[in-house]
Amino acid sequence: SVTIPCLLDAQADRRFANNQPHSLKLLLRHLNNLNFKNIEVFHPHNAEVVEAMLDNVTILDNSKFINTVLFDIKTPPSTLTQFKNENSLILMSTDAGGFKPLMKLADKLKWKGEVYSASKSRSTEIPGLLHQQVDRQDFQGKDILIIDDICVKGGTFVGLAKMLKTRNCGKLYLAVSHMTVTDFNEELTHLYDGVFITNSKNLPHGQVSAKGVDLTILNYK
Repeated sequence: SVTIPCLLDAQADRRFANNQPHSLKLLLRHLNNLNFKNIEVFHPHNAEVVEAMLDNVTILDNSKFINTVLFDIKTPPSTLTQFKNENSLILMSTDAGGFKPLMKLADKLKWKGEVYSASKSRSTEIPGLLHQQVDRQDFQGKDILIIDDICVKGGTFVGLAKMLKTRNCGKLYLAVSHMTVTDFNEELTHLYDGVFITNSKNLPHGQVSAKGVDLTILNYK
């Protein structure tokens, strides 16, 4: 058996067209050829693609990680018994693609609060041009926890935080399962009241602390 904390090039799940990288496809084929009895993969970018292409696979979801994050941000330092009302916290995905897995997560956690999705629009005339959208003008001072699978450069989370801060939200938190950046975007820690990641990817603590970045690193399982 083998456990894969961070699947290599997991975001290549949509690159099966001509002239685009097939790295994930080749990796999953290689893993199948190794004939493992069981392969555990922690929170891949698209679990359905991994399950369809990989034999004997068990997907480790992010429910334990997010449950720990919720406990941390909902529990004041002065007491471990009084939790904030779930109605004061919103779970949010960065786009429509992340909303379905977020709803599954909320169901597994028996979350009774609100689950919301931001969205993105792309230009067909200018390749690569991406616009983020939030259709609500007033979040009524509620705290927001943005949940995603991966942070590559952090631009999506920076842009979304800046937009939310103009929409009457409370505290902003970010929880991503995989932090793959080599040059951490310190703007994240200026915009968010808490940034949570797992140890699925080897992130040097010295490098992080030397830059003055305040991260909470949790076990992925």
